[in-house]
Amino acid sequence: MTSDHKSPGAPGGDTPDSGGTAVNEPGPAALKGIEEDLQALEKHDYTEDTGVEGTRTGLSSIWRWGVFFAALVLATFHLWTAFTGTLPPLQQRSFHLALGLGLVFLLYPTKHGPEGARGPFYGASMAFSGLLVSYLMVGAASGTNTAMYLYLPQWLFGVVAALVLGGAVGLVRARGVSEDTSRAQRGAGWTLLIGAALISLDMVTSESGGGFFFLPTLGLVLVLASTALSLGFLCFPRVFPEALWPLVRRWGLSLTGAAILIYMLSAGITGWNVVGPAALILILVQASRHVPLKVMGMPAFDIVLSALGVFAGMYMFVNYQEIARTVGIMNPTYVMVGTIGILLIMVAASRVLGAALVVLSGALLAFAYFGQAMPGFLRHRGSSVDQIITNLYVGTEGVFGTPLGISATFIFLFMIFAAMLQRTGMERFFTDLALGATGASVGGTAKVGIVTSAFSGTMTGSSVANTVSNGAFTIPMMKKSGYKPEYAGAVEAASSTGGQIMPPIMGAGAFIMIEFTGASYQQILTAAAIPAVMFFVSQYVVVHYDSKRMGIGGLPKEMLPNLRRLLLTRGYLLAPVIAIFALLSMGYSPMFSAMGAVLATVGINLFSQIVAMPWKVVEGRLRPRAFGEVVSSALRLSLPIIIAAVAASALVWVLDNVVTGLARGMTALVVSVGIALIGIVLVVAFRAWKETSDDRLNLHTLLDGMVGASRLAIPIIVACASAGIIAGVITTTDLGLKLSRGLLGIADSVTTALANLLTAIAVSPMLSWAGLGPEFGAEAVASMRVDLFLILFMSMLACLILGIGLPTTANYVITATLAAPAIVAVLQGEFDTRTLAMILSAHLFVYYFGVLADITPPVCLAAYAASGISGGDPIRTGFYAVRIAVAAFVMPFMFVFNPAILLQDVTLFTGSVAAVSGVIGAALVALGLVGYMDRHLQWYKRLALILGGLLLVSESWLTNLFGLFLVVLVIGYERWKTKREGGPTFVPQVGSAAAVPGSVTGAAEPSVGKDAENGNRD
Repeated sequence: MTSDHKSPGAPGGDTPDSGGTAVNEPGPAALKGIEEDLQALEKHDYTEDTGVEGTRTGLSSIWRWGVFFAALVLATFHLWTAFTGTLPPLQQRSFHLALGLGLVFLLYPTKHGPEGARGPFYGASMAFSGLLVSYLMVGAASGTNTAMYLYLPQWLFGVVAALVLGGAVGLVRARGVSEDTSRAQRGAGWTLLIGAALISLDMVTSESGGGFFFLPTLGLVLVLASTALSLGFLCFPRVFPEALWPLVRRWGLSLTGAAILIYMLSAGITGWNVVGPAALILILVQASRHVPLKVMGMPAFDIVLSALGVFAGMYMFVNYQEIARTVGIMNPTYVMVGTIGILLIMVAASRVLGAALVVLSGALLAFAYFGQAMPGFLRHRGSSVDQIITNLYVGTEGVFGTPLGISATFIFLFMIFAAMLQRTGMERFFTDLALGATGASVGGTAKVGIVTSAFSGTMTGSSVANTVSNGAFTIPMMKKSGYKPEYAGAVEAASSTGGQIMPPIMGAGAFIMIEFTGASYQQILTAAAIPAVMFFVSQYVVVHYDSKRMGIGGLPKEMLPNLRRLLLTRGYLLAPVIAIFALLSMGYSPMFSAMGAVLATVGINLFSQIVAMPWKVVEGRLRPRAFGEVVSSALRLSLPIIIAAVAASALVWVLDNVVTGLARGMTALVVSVGIALIGIVLVVAFRAWKETSDDRLNLHTLLDGMVGASRLAIPIIVACASAGIIAGVITTTDLGLKLSRGLLGIADSVTTALANLLTAIAVSPMLSWAGLGPEFGAEAVASMRVDLFLILFMSMLACLILGIGLPTTANYVITATLAAPAIVAVLQGEFDTRTLAMILSAHLFVYYFGVLADITPPVCLAAYAASGISGGDPIRTGFYAVRIAVAAFVMPFMFVFNPAILLQDVTLFTGSVAAVSGVIGAALVALGLVGYMDRHLQWYKRLALILGGLLLVSESWLTNLFGLFLVVLVIGYERWKTKREGGPTFVPQVGSAAAVPGSVTGAAEPSVGKDAENGNRD
């Protein structure tokens, strides 16, 4: 007998006491609640700005129209340049950034810090920042003025410092830390004390000779003041007024920033062309946080920030030719504009994406400046502030580099495609398709969440957006079916995260991969296809067998859509998705394919409306409509579109034939603004004809879709611009090459040590009879590819750690620069050339783990979003999500060791075998990790399933056959045992729920049958 003491109904817990079948039905209230959720799901407006949570709501009319106009100009600009040819890179990208920054400050309010007590990390970081800035100010104020120094023996100052610091530590130990000291004060106190000791050590060991040194008088004052403050924080916290701490929280960082700017100016580090704009941005940011001055409901200083953002981008747009002619030359005006642009990007990132990306960007900017002070292999020549800004903002190597370039071309067009699909009813169709296909099976409500998220991923490519959009309906249904809140949220978070690896959109990182790998988008989609299937199949298996263990069945079929009728009546909605795959497979570019898919979406929807126009449904039957109704409907649909098309054509004709001499960029700008104005005029003129249906395109919904695409693209624009800053520093400082060499060096050291250990064992007297020889260790390590596994493991950790606070796009840009080259180098080995399979394996590996960071605790963004809906604990939700998607953490290792899974360099036969074995292997790994089939599986059976699944994915036929033998042995035995015992221990029925006494479903305790007592018997 085996036992499992986990709680009944929990994943990994005991099956509820039951017999051969489940007879429990959810109570009428539970079924009614699920039915209401399904009805709400049917009525849900999928055209809402999903994925842009945290934006301002309740804008006044003037600002709603202002945002609408700016977003429409941005979308029209990208459509125009896609049709007529993209502009020069700097011009295309600068316009993209200008409108993106302008919209950020109008849509995203400033984020205020959490109220209440702060933790020790906050206090320590504040103290460290203040101490560092003060020490820099000491150096700047002292300078070369000998009157500011004391000429002392080193030992004397050492004794004084030791007495002061030792006395402070002794006092703290004698009195103890006060009970009134908060956690933040504790962190600040110890940081100040340690900082004072380090400053003393630095001063006494610098500029010394003959046992004497020059002690800065202000430095001595700083050490004494820091020590006194630390004692106050730790032992006498009441000496600080309570009103002081809110002031420190509000103004501490601002004063630190101001002090840094003063130091930079006074020390001659930079001039007013940097300090002036930086001070202006600092003042505006703080004013937007604390000054409640509004203009028609919009914070006045956010309006100024928005205008500055547009200026920083449009300056580069207008002057791109002159800038291109003077690349590499530092121009004070360019540096001023660059300062504004870089700082506004960081402010926008803090509002849209959080503080982590800002901290990392700021750290790398400091790294670029303090290059000569860096330790070891991180040391580089460093650059001046003006040179750093020029490198990062003037040209296409930093902010306007590859990430923003991809966002300004491929990504935005796919956002338009996604927005149009949402407005044709595609997302509702996918949801109904998932309900009809899986809703009645075991764990139906959870499987609906998986399938819906897989479908939605083809449109949004965002884990948080998918979680919020689908989870608002699937999570409540799962809870009412009997799943725990954390498990329900985890199912949605894990499956929604898979949306970023689901073709054809796959998130912004996949498009950036085109530039980093040199592969075509078709090749990337081909490589990602089988891993995406493996990802969702493994989750489906986990949820299926978890639901069997928890006794949760499906929904009654009468509550679900009819699958055949759904495909017959709305199956045409799949045509645009099929079209984009067809165009990509035919070798067309992603931009052309996206435009073709957008046109197909619009054309098919309009055609379906025309076909359906003469008919109406009366009591379930088609009846012809009156001729007058048909004419009226046709007029409402066509007239606004025709007028808009004629007006836009007239505008273009005037620009081509009357107004001559405009450059392509200015033509695109005028056309975009003109068409946006035409659209607004027509929307207002025909506002009485606006349709409320969300699956019929007309002029209103077409323009709304373009605006929705712009709003969806804002986080991507900010992330790509921030990633450009990071990538620019990594490139100009050779940090990527240095860290790649460092990873290779660590892997080489470990493999060499392991090889020597194995050789020593092999040639020892104990094994001398085997005749293994002195080369045994090196050969064994090489055959096991230990070096590759170590590089992959370290890269995985880097991706997951960076994913704690970074969006997937920035995470991929960094790891593709730092870790992917090391993986490719190990894969290449002794080969002369690098194959596409090697490059794609490395880049997809780091991309996938960057995606999985969204569900990896402690900062699991998708899990936090899901827990906000489920009401569960976010950290537990994250751990459940990792468990549900655990096969996905193994999958990247699979396709690196067997690149045939990526369908590269394969024949039809070998590719088919790799695809089938990969999917089956992932399912078996998931099954082994779940540990339940018809009953609980013992540990050795679970291990056999996991090992068999991994061996099935191997390139060797021998290991494939051995893996197949293990799997057949375990599953065959379990099936035979089930047949011998007359059926499984528990069979959930349609409509059944987890039998947990007192559950919200109202389900009764299932009866105990003859097989229950044998449920866990081997």
